[in-house]
Amino acid sequence: MAETLPDVPMDREPQITPQASVDTVKFGDGYEQRRPSGINHIKDQASVSWSRLRRHEFDSLFPFLKNRLGVTPFLWTPPGGSAPRKWVCETLSHAQANAVLWRVSATFREVVA
Repeated sequence: MAETLPDVPMDREPQITPQASVDTVKFGDGYEQRRPSGINHIKDQASVSWSRLRRHEFDSLFPFLKNRLGVTPFLWTPPGGSAPRKWVCETLSHAQANAVLWRVSATFREVVA
């Protein structure tokens, strides 16, 4: 079973963008036919960031995401969500903001399996 994203508060709401996976067949004269690619063809992508992490929060969050980067799903409930869903971390970056604070940015992609 997938592990849950560490409970480190975000400093702002994530930007969540639905993305559709569609099969398209193009015919002559500009006509085309589209259909959903499978039963779960609409999945969300989320841009998330934490900009004021203390060292212990950074040490909990960043290795968790880095160790799963691009491959291993984890559970996360977006703000306003009613239940956790599976996500994969697609991109990840970090920077030290000052002597005591860290920044982390990531892009999550919703997955079914």
